[in-house]
Amino acid sequence: MIRAFLPAVDYPALAELLSAEGPAPVTAAELRERDAALPDADALSTDHRGRLTGHGRVRLVHPGPSGDLLAFATAWRAPWTPPGDLASLAVSAPGRAPAWLLPLYDGLERWARGAGASRLLGEFPDGHGASGHSHGTCPADLAALLLGRGYRMDAHIRSAVAAVGPHLPAPQAPPGMVLGTLATTTAPEPERQLHHLYRETLRDNPGFVDSLPEFEQWRADALGAPGGRPDWVFTVECTGRIVGVTVVHAVPDPHACHIHYTGVLRAWRGRGLARALKLHAARHLADHGVRTVSTEVEAANVPMVAVNTALGYRWGPGHRRLVKEF
Repeated sequence: MIRAFLPAVDYPALAELLSAEGPAPVTAAELRERDAALPDADALSTDHRGRLTGHGRVRLVHPGPSGDLLAFATAWRAPWTPPGDLASLAVSAPGRAPAWLLPLYDGLERWARGAGASRLLGEFPDGHGASGHSHGTCPADLAALLLGRGYRMDAHIRSAVAAVGPHLPAPQAPPGMVLGTLATTTAPEPERQLHHLYRETLRDNPGFVDSLPEFEQWRADALGAPGGRPDWVFTVECTGRIVGVTVVHAVPDPHACHIHYTGVLRAWRGRGLARALKLHAARHLADHGVRTVSTEVEAANVPMVAVNTALGYRWGPGHRRLVKEF
């Protein structure tokens, strides 16, 4: 029987369920602490076009016979989520068949429709046959069931890892172009230029579904997030204009890092700038003790997939995004 999540009793069981499903264990105290940082009540609203805005969430569980949870599902939106959108997550105990989660998805959809949402988004890790254990079952089988219930595949995000070191060639910028960093640039208003570059290039990213970020939101995510540092924002300039960027974030492992974003303005594409930027970043990172770089690329972004493949990136499991339109 599906019911609402009960904070007074369900945190320990939810922590056990999420720890079994996820890459790292989580405790009931940690879940309570996260929830305590959120607003006490939903504040959903609509904008001038009638699209869902504000913030709110629903949490549903399938309780087991002895106080455990056999499955959990949630849908939510934050204030910065694109109007009309809701994100979702559903997990089940190991060994459960994919159909076990469908009643929970029905509950999420009822709540989403009642709230006035335009669409519900969910992410599913790549899975292959019996080897896919995320969500307590094969994610490919669950995705197939949802596709048969009106969901559509929106994106396939691929992950990749590459080694950096002296084996890589030196970066070569085209004539008139200068490779640098945000820490060393003399370009006017460089952060504003980078924000403009993000907004223009995100429009061309086949995996982008979020709203185009305003300056402060973008700066907090791209530059001010944990691991962000100006000397790891690698730029290519032409007469004082920043026309391409690779933004790298540090991770807890000092010998690794993650490429947050790479973009080149449309008018400067086709000149090898993405390759030059990544080689420029790799040379600098190697000098600072980094040995491996990770990134994510939408599978339909053929030029960036080709650049990474040519630079020796090894492709690994990723995730697929499914969307239900209302």
